[in-house]
Amino acid sequence: MGHPHHMQFSWWTWSGLVIVALGGLGLIGRACVMAVRRDGIAGARAERGPSAPWFWSGIGLLVVTGVVLALWVLALDS
Repeated sequence: MGHPHHMQFSWWTWSGLVIVALGGLGLIGRACVMAVRRDGIAGARAERGPSAPWFWSGIGLLVVTGVVLALWVLALDS
């Protein structure tokens, strides 16, 4: 009866992933603010220059979160 290894939906996992995703968005936001301060709205390039590490860290966090979420959803479905 039922699956012994069935994954449960966990609010801890979910809130953790949301916090990580928000952290990633925060890093990207910080990179954008730095880029705009440096180059103005029109010429802002968050993906290079001093703000690049912030920007790419944020992208990386979002990608990792997305992959983990996708795997988790698949595991919940199975």
